[in-house]
Amino acid sequence: MRPSEFEKQDQELDQKLQSEKENVEADTMKIPDLVRQRLDAFYAQMESDMEPLSSSPSSHRPIKRFLRGTAITAASAAVIGVMIIGSAFVSPTMAESLKQVPLVDSVFRLAGDLGLQTADQKGLATSTNLSATHDDITLKVSQIVFDGTRLVIALEKQDGDQEVLPLFSKVSSDGHKPEDIIEQLDLFINGKSVINENGAFRLLTWGPGKDSNSILISYMRDPVSGLPALPNQFELKVYSKLKGVAEPFTIQTTVYKTKIASKVLQPQMNKSTPYLKFTADQVEMTPVTTKVITTFTMLVDLKEMPDDYAIERKYISTEGPHKNYTKKELNVLGYAVFDDQGRELKMLSGSGSSLSKNHPGKTVMLFTPFVEPPKKIIFKPFFNPTEPDGRAILDANGNWIRRYIPELEITMDVPQNTNQK
Repeated sequence: MRPSEFEKQDQELDQKLQSEKENVEADTMKIPDLVRQRLDAFYAQMESDMEPLSSSPSSHRPIKRFLRGTAITAASAAVIGVMIIGSAFVSPTMAESLKQVPLVDSVFRLAGDLGLQTADQKGLATSTNLSATHDDITLKVSQIVFDGTRLVIALEKQDGDQEVLPLFSKVSSDGHKPEDIIEQLDLFINGKSVINENGAFRLLTWGPGKDSNSILISYMRDPVSGLPALPNQFELKVYSKLKGVAEPFTIQTTVYKTKIASKVLQPQMNKSTPYLKFTADQVEMTPVTTKVITTFTMLVDLKEMPDDYAIERKYISTEGPHKNYTKKELNVLGYAVFDDQGRELKMLSGSGSSLSKNHPGKTVMLFTPFVEPPKKIIFKPFFNPTEPDGRAILDANGNWIRRYIPELEITMDVPQNTNQK
């Protein structure tokens, strides 16, 4: 190959490298500064590693050029991996282009939270090609993971020649959610519908996948509700009824608990104010999910709660002589979980029982896994304040304001020899 051709290839590779970097920067949300610095350093290192043609023996050029091309692909995948952590929905155009980058086409990796991305990257998820087809529409279960705490299923839709509604539609900036095609969705575990289960802690949810024709279905069952935990092996049937299709879609498979260790902590630690007590009951950690069980206890009657804790809620009744009335209610309670480095876990889902003086409110919350094994776990309870009409009070970024309760904050040490199962 003539030197001019080498120079031409170098120029093309330089252009491709810069294009990859600019495209990702244009398409992504804000990348954390530390990550961006490391990526920029990586790009700079890649560029500086290419020596001028005049200083390199020609026999080494093909290898160097091959390694650099591989590095470009790796860099693209790395940036995409950072990008999707902060994105709940990948546009169809971007999802289609990402299919050209190796190892990033799975729903878990493109649309999942940190735990699902970890499951995908470490081979903890099961990939399948199970599908059902009716009226030229195919539903496919492409991935499944069950870590003993939550079951997550990637469901994808493939259309024939006809144009039909999407499997999932994203809420627009004005709050409008376009219609999607799902009429009914249920899971049957060992022949029993999870929708028909009794108990406050049944959690079946679904949300955005990698594009408008994929979703992530999540389910958790917890012993706190009185129902037994899911077994390590069970028969699963995914049932879906789509609008405009007479026959329901059913896909069946056997699910096995992923063979990973979980660390269980039962701190039973609590903190109190004169009005409220917060107890950290249990924490269960896997590489996929962090499950936290806590209890809030009212120590006084609602009428004795200070204004910081309660609000006079306004109601409009259409029945009886008094159409408008007010009722004192406790502000919405929640808590955040941090590691010893100050990194907050992202909440995935959760549920809880009602709270009154004679009835403690127990909650089960699912969070993303810790980035690394923590030395300490910090629980920070807070109120989410509302307007008298029930509307959430939001900050400048549109997030529900938190009013932390410092007296209830709990810090627990994480023993390194905790039982694992």
